[in-house]
Amino acid sequence: MTNKMPVANSLLRNRVSRKLHWCLVFSVFMTYITAYYRYWYTSQSEVANWYLLVIHINFGILVLVLTVVMLAYRMLKRSAHVTISSVLAARVVHYCLYFILLMMPIAAYIGTAVDIPLLGVVYLPGFFRFEVVEHWIREEVGMLMIAFIEPFATFHKDVGADIILPFLLLGHIGAAVVHLCQQDGMSCNDENR
Repeated sequence: MTNKMPVANSLLRNRVSRKLHWCLVFSVFMTYITAYYRYWYTSQSEVANWYLLVIHINFGILVLVLTVVMLAYRMLKRSAHVTISSVLAARVVHYCLYFILLMMPIAAYIGTAVDIPLLGVVYLPGFFRFEVVEHWIREEVGMLMIAFIEPFATFHKDVGADIILPFLLLGHIGAAVVHLCQQDGMSCNDENR
């Protein structure tokens, strides 16, 4: 009976981890779909553009929340990888992904000059709405708010979304495919013995 408990706990952790992972994948996918659909197929004056923006923002917030949960969950549990190099590579890629997935919504919040429509009902004040922030940027940093938020917007829209995140996602997917192929090769070799 004692031997079955660690197995049950491991299976439960794997299920939770897997569900969190695929919820995060779906949320990232939806942020990309809504952003690029808006860009390619709608204009700023269309109502659909606004609805897609609200969906994009809300999935972005979900990405932030799920990333925090996944990061905390990952820090609490240990990975069961076979070799030291695979542990190091997996950790580097995962923590880079977590970092960029955290930075994208934060950069969007700082880099946009709009209030955040949470589920299209409640509006969270935008970064520029806080007088203390605007005063600090104007007086201490010596910049106008628009000049301060521009690099964050550029990072969110161009550098992060178009270069860094796709590069990390492709690396992650490639490593997962290699890992699965190696596992399939081991299981085929074990059956042939």
